[in-house]
Amino acid sequence: MELLKRFLLPRRLAARLWLLTVPSALLSFERRQRLPKLPIRRGRLFGLLLLAAGVALALRGRQAGSPPSEQTSVPARFLERPAVAGGLLALTGVGLLTRSLVLIVYAFGLAFAFSRDAVELEEPQLPGRGDGSGSWEYDETGV
Repeated sequence: MELLKRFLLPRRLAARLWLLTVPSALLSFERRQRLPKLPIRRGRLFGLLLLAAGVALALRGRQAGSPPSEQTSVPARFLERPAVAGGLLALTGVGLLTRSLVLIVYAFGLAFAFSRDAVELEEPQLPGRGDGSGSWEYDETGV
């Protein structure tokens, strides 16, 4: 844990950064460096299952947001933030689908850092309110 504190890492990571920007840069790096792919053939289908489960969990977590609990155990952090757990599952599924060792190691590293409270991962969110009312708000300040 002391090792993580020595590095100048951001404390809070935006969903766009940890779900889209960094993984695409890692895949690009992996392809340009011609790193070997994982030797899995039919195991790629397991990646598709993980991806689907991750997306479903993220969407369910967005609708049923729960208040933070007093528990600090590792499973409790993922159970109280199902959208983050879903995003990490989806990221691991994409890593298996693309046979990318770098992307799978990145997903496990993020899960480890999140579970140890080293970084705070922002939940992936869609536009609009999560109350199920169906109303969408547009804010020009975020564009």
